[in-house]
Amino acid sequence: MELFVTAAQVVAPIFAAIFLGILAKKNKWVTPENVQGFQTFVMKIGLPCTIFNSCLTAKIGAESLSSMALMFPGLLIATLWAFRARRKQFPYYNLPMLFCAQESGMLGIPLFIILFGAGEAYRVGMLDLTQSVTAIPVIAILSADAGNNPTPGVIVKKVFSSPLMIMSLLGLALNISGVGDWMDTVGIRGVLTETTTFLSQPVSALMIFSVGYNFSLAPGSRSTIAKISFIHFAYYGILCLIAQAVLFLIPGVDALTRLAIFLYCMLPGSYLSPSLGRTEEEYRISSGVCSILTVVTLSIVCILAAFVV
Repeated sequence: MELFVTAAQVVAPIFAAIFLGILAKKNKWVTPENVQGFQTFVMKIGLPCTIFNSCLTAKIGAESLSSMALMFPGLLIATLWAFRARRKQFPYYNLPMLFCAQESGMLGIPLFIILFGAGEAYRVGMLDLTQSVTAIPVIAILSADAGNNPTPGVIVKKVFSSPLMIMSLLGLALNISGVGDWMDTVGIRGVLTETTTFLSQPVSALMIFSVGYNFSLAPGSRSTIAKISFIHFAYYGILCLIAQAVLFLIPGVDALTRLAIFLYCMLPGSYLSPSLGRTEEEYRISSGVCSILTVVTLSIVCILAAFVV
């Protein structure tokens, strides 16, 4: 009974936010513009504050660097496969965006915060930084041939100037340089962390609400959606097993590092992928894949809540 109550305390808020998102869309309580506003707040203010806070106070060492090194080759292989697969097997222009990056920013980090607290968000945040190495070139390539979309140079500049990237790098710089510890000794860091914590409080609820609001499975093409979803899940599942095996050989690895990699590998592909499609079919396919994998992710979170929280 105690295990059930503990799991429910984590899972119930997630499904409540999803249900309210679906209900809000069905009854037109909230407009798409409102949801876009929620997401803008999260991506430009709330989530950057969360990651900055976490990176500033985290104990970053060889363990974090090891997890980053483990994920990068896997992301690169997935990206190269997707570019090859779209030539014949799955001829969808935006297919690489589903495989080059996981949706760690809008979904993974908020879920990890719900499970383990904001102070541990840097564990997924480091993986989010890792995937930028593959995601940024893919965004640039896919955007370059998309009509009036910005040039690759503009896209890359925009990504590196995003609040999430800036605050991540700033938090890491202050931490690694020792400035963060100095700020703590003079009492400045507490003021800064309390302010950023206050601004980041709505992040999880707003993002999970948005997932429910935007949830959809496109009619038709469901066989293709299922195939791509299965390939994505299977590939990242194998990658997770390999990473866990390697981490097992490294003495003293924190259990939360293992769980961060596990959750990261179980996330859906980037929610940016539909917007990089050139046709309505490509939008439907990528949206359907993201929707199915989101359901898988949330189901896994329920299991994690039951056994590790």
